Amino acid sequence: MPEQTTPPSPLEQTTAALDAAYPGLRRSEPQSLGEPLSDVQLTLKRTARYTWAGYEVRVSVGEEDHLDRDNPENDALYREVRAYAVLLVTDTVGVDGIGHVEWEMTNHRSEMLFPTAYAVAVADPRDPRFAAAVLSTVAKALNYARLATKRAVAEAEKAAEEARWESERPADVSPLKWRRMKRAERDAAIVGPGRR
Repeated sequence: MPEQTTPPSPLEQTTAALDAAYPGLRRSEPQSLGEPLSDVQLTLKRTARYTWAGYEVRVSVGEEDHLDRDNPENDALYREVRAYAVLLVTDTVGVDGIGHVEWEMTNHRSEMLFPTAYAVAVADPRDPRFAAAVLSTVAKALNYARLATKRAVAEAEKAAEEARWESERPADVSPLKWRRMKRAERDAAIVGPGRR
């Protein structure tokens, strides 16, 4: 008779997926020395921080609440989990603004914030499903950071292209008309001749 194996728990599945997608992800607050990722802990304010490849993910967990608004008869309690990724931008020193200022000031903690990920977890923090929900929300926040970074790169490339176009604009052509012409040229080159 074949040996029956139990399927992995939601926490084991989530931890395995996180290890594969974000190798080296670790909890940095409350500090964890050598504890497995599956050991989800919160501060007294129900927060946690995770660190991965220069990103910091800040997690906060709400109070117990009746979050199932679709089923008013459901009296189960849940907790809202929020997480967002932050990237510390260290190379802002020496960047000058445009225009007059009395003097430049340094941003001591220049951070790039990414969209917040939301999820609902069971109310009991000792339940493995709670830990799975927290870690899943951390992964979602890091996925948002990847998507936002990709979008920011594309937008920066467009902005640089339009700045170059402005430097090439003939004096007798309005900026609006010139940008419209250049965008049409770019779009035609992307689509290709004869396609629409």
